[in-house]
Amino acid sequence: MPGRLHVLVVHEDPAVRERLATELPDFVGDSTTDVRVSTADSPDAVHAELERARIDCLVVSTEVADSEGQSPVSKRRTDGVPRVSYEGSTVADRDLDALGRAVYDAGRTAVGSLDHRALFEAVNVGLAVRNLETLELVDINQHYLDILGIDRASVLDTSPTDVTPDISGYDSEHAFDEVETAREEGDNTFTWPIENAAGDTVWIRVSLTVAEISGRDRLISTVEDVTRECQRERDLAAFKEAVDAVDAGVTITENDRHVYVNEAAADICGYPDAESMLGTGWSHLHDEAELERLRETVPPALEADGKWQGEVAIRRPDGELVSARFSITSLEGDRDVVVFQSLSEQKAREDELERSRDFLERTQRISKVGGWEVDLTTDALAWTDQTKRIHAVPLDYEPTVDDAVEFYAAEERDRVRELLDRCRSEGVPWEDEFRLVTAEGAELWVRTRGEPVIRDGRVAALRGTIQDVTARRTREDELERMNAELEALNRIVRHDIRNDMAVVVGWAELLREHVDEEGADILSRILSTGRHTIEITEVARDLMETMSGGGVETRPMSLANAVERELAVRREAFPHATFEVDGEIPDVAVRANPLIASVLGNLLNNAVQHNADDTVVTVSATVNDDAQTARIRIADDGSGIPDARKSVVFGKGEKGLESTGTGLGLYLVHQLVDSFGGEVHFEDNDPTGTVAVVTFPLASVG
Repeated sequence: MPGRLHVLVVHEDPAVRERLATELPDFVGDSTTDVRVSTADSPDAVHAELERARIDCLVVSTEVADSEGQSPVSKRRTDGVPRVSYEGSTVADRDLDALGRAVYDAGRTAVGSLDHRALFEAVNVGLAVRNLETLELVDINQHYLDILGIDRASVLDTSPTDVTPDISGYDSEHAFDEVETAREEGDNTFTWPIENAAGDTVWIRVSLTVAEISGRDRLISTVEDVTRECQRERDLAAFKEAVDAVDAGVTITENDRHVYVNEAAADICGYPDAESMLGTGWSHLHDEAELERLRETVPPALEADGKWQGEVAIRRPDGELVSARFSITSLEGDRDVVVFQSLSEQKAREDELERSRDFLERTQRISKVGGWEVDLTTDALAWTDQTKRIHAVPLDYEPTVDDAVEFYAAEERDRVRELLDRCRSEGVPWEDEFRLVTAEGAELWVRTRGEPVIRDGRVAALRGTIQDVTARRTREDELERMNAELEALNRIVRHDIRNDMAVVVGWAELLREHVDEEGADILSRILSTGRHTIEITEVARDLMETMSGGGVETRPMSLANAVERELAVRREAFPHATFEVDGEIPDVAVRANPLIASVLGNLLNNAVQHNADDTVVTVSATVNDDAQTARIRIADDGSGIPDARKSVVFGKGEKGLESTGTGLGLYLVHQLVDSFGGEVHFEDNDPTGTVAVVTFPLASVG
């Protein structure tokens, strides 16, 4: 009868122990019985051996006693291990046969029968029996040994964590928690990794059960190799994760019902999540006319080729119609895999790309900036459309590098070639301006920029821009000419006009003793105006510096004096107009210079010249101590300034439709106020007219 039997022989004599260990197995059972004999040298060592391993039978001489004089017979009652004893201190040859039969019968009694042992080995799962408290291995079947890939002798002293690979989360603490669950609840099932003798990781499903065996509570472990199952689960999870991550809808239908839906598919079809779309069919997503079309076209294609592709109209639950491109592949079992993507998003991207291209094209046209690139592998030169427009060539023109250089003025070409060569060989970028002659013969100024494109550590291409800067260069030349003319005008004003006015004032002074009382008043006005003109010529230099971008010196100026003086001059100059002061002008000093007279004078002139002769001009002023500013308001009751012109009236050359002036007055006002650190703007007056508002910083700030 097949089976395994573990026998413990106890004797003080090593020769007896060795003989029984060697010869006794031949007398126990038959050739199918696997007998393993362990030995102990004293009864005191028996208990330790019983705790370490499962013993099916204890063989002991009747003369053997422990340190207290007791025979190991008593251990049977506590350990549940059957005892076979023999008389005397030796075993005769004739006694071995009887002893073997006794051991076999006792072993059969311990395990119920050797059929139970055969079953232990025959089951197609790994089985292990451990001490419930210490977890020491009591017994293990061959199938478990095969999973571990080691022999029985090597596994006896092995704990579960000894064969656990270094995988996060699978440690001794986790293992102890699983055992504790089994101890508390009686059983527990979980998955655990082990490392076999070959170093491979094997995943096992462990079922722990607490059961009584031979009078003792044992921890029985049943294990199955589920490595392939775990791998399939991981592969399936990875596949699902990958499918969920793709930017396309993926569904699997079975009998026209969705059994798998990824999140992208649910989103395209208008469902809140993938789960809510499970169980639906395509009949939920198409209008009747679309369904009819699909029924006529899809099944024949799937039957013939196993796949179908085309555009489909999806009706979302909210009623929105979405265009999508479908790719359907037929599977076994009346199942189909459908991969689809919203064409609405694609068309939106195409529209956005077209808008971007259009924006880039219009930007290039407006800024007159074109692009170019030279592929150094092929020496091919590419121009953008705007670059071709700058050169006045057709849009289908395909230039070469030599062609491009020839467009530059003759004296510029060597410099252009030098910059190209340095960028090509040394990777040196450039930015410079050159004269260029177009295909139509027009001469332009262009600003070109070039830089290297580095790939794999070498210059693989040259890339840059070209911009038509002719207008800017023309303006710069014009500005340079104007500055020269203004400087000449400044010399005339400061020298010739000043000298002539000084002569006029001088002769007028001599007339004081030769005019009567009525003439004295007229002479006084001539002298006042003349001196004012001389003062204006003295500050012409500051005005020139302001207009040319230079700084001007400022100093404290009396606001009240400046306003009163300019009002007096304007009352004389415009006798039909009315100039009033609302309240008092604060007696404060503002940061300015004598050209504050030009600011106030031009604004007062503007209030009268653009309106009727009987215009009423009202001047008021306030001080903001927190902001350290003074504000002048010059209001008229004329026709006012349209809103569209309020932001441009300070531009150079701006003037009213009926104005006969040069258009420089308000431009100079803005430039001067800005140079003082102040601000100026226009507002509507109530009920009609315009208010010029000027803010000056108080002198204490600067």
